[in-house]
Amino acid sequence: MKLVVIGHLMLISYYLEFVSFLIGCIVYRRSWPLPYRCLVWVKGLKAVVEIGGMLWSSFTMTSNHWIYNLYFPLQCAGLLFIFYKCSVQPGVRRFDAWLLGAMPLVCCIFWWKGSFYELNLMATVAFAFLLLLSACAAFVDLLLEQGYGHLLWQPLFWLSSTILVYSVGSIFYYSTWEYSKKMILDYLFSLLFVSTEYAINLGIIACFICLYLQKRINRSSPPSLPA
Repeated sequence: MKLVVIGHLMLISYYLEFVSFLIGCIVYRRSWPLPYRCLVWVKGLKAVVEIGGMLWSSFTMTSNHWIYNLYFPLQCAGLLFIFYKCSVQPGVRRFDAWLLGAMPLVCCIFWWKGSFYELNLMATVAFAFLLLLSACAAFVDLLLEQGYGHLLWQPLFWLSSTILVYSVGSIFYYSTWEYSKKMILDYLFSLLFVSTEYAINLGIIACFICLYLQKRINRSSPPSLPA
């Protein structure tokens, strides 16, 4: 029964993955800042990976971990680049640049003796930790930059919030992977993982909607008269 529930929840997660990418494509504008245009492509890659991984496992009856081993570094690098380009404060921008620079080092350290066909747990946790640091730095940037206005109206707020939740959940989930494999609290860990997937998709949908509404409001606002 528990496996059936988890299966249904994962299926909803796949739908949300596709819906978030679809919404991004619908509201996408070439006038968006570069990082948010990149976010649409990051979501598109994630949707392809999720659907491709599911199909690979279903038709070949073999592990799809190699797909995620290829994807997680790309996801981490893409999101770190987005946070770097969104940052305004010089200190935050330098911090994000250091995190981006740490990516190749993290890959070399944790892939030195790792198996390509088994999920590299240490690398996955390290990537999630880098994203966690970058999301926290984005909050600092939002709080220090007075020009942002109300937090709930900012796309960066929704992006950093959802990446924060996703990173914490990923660190916990992949750190306890061995317990999950032994069916120790497997149901709890699976629910946690699915919840973080819901969070990141819903947060990115909110990010896209904020971008769209901002553009609509700016377009409909009358031009200011010269003094």
